[in-house]
Amino acid sequence: RKQATEYSTSSSDDEFESKPSLTHKAKRTLRRRKKLEKETKQLIKQEELKRLHKAQAVQRQLEELEERQRALEIFGVKLERELRGESDSGTKDETQMLHEWFELVLEKNKLMRYESELLIIAQELELEDHQSRLEQKLREKMAIDGKSKERV
Repeated sequence: RKQATEYSTSSSDDEFESKPSLTHKAKRTLRRRKKLEKETKQLIKQEELKRLHKAQAVQRQLEELEERQRALEIFGVKLERELRGESDSGTKDETQMLHEWFELVLEKNKLMRYESELLIIAQELELEDHQSRLEQKLREKMAIDGKSKERV
């Protein structure tokens, strides 16, 4: 028994002596982890702001594009009436009106392609945002799991 008590006492002393260094290491590790978490949160926030600004720019461009398409549509309707002879605009000849009409069609097609590109960019931004939220949830779950492991 005496030997067991001595062994128990000496091992307790060793544990007690090593605890302050572990605590210091744990504190240092915790500080590093908190600093990394803070930097990560800042980066995430910056990326979110970039995506938000880009999304706002895309939305503005889509609105401007819609206005241009409406104006072209109105002009196209007027031009088609002139081509059919429904309008009394005898000042233009038919070849000039056809030329304008083809240019109008080309412009409309160009705007439609641009609109498709903008919609793809908008969808890409939504997917990036969704991915960012999923990554954040994963980090939170991993942090919770890490904390529960540390307690055990």
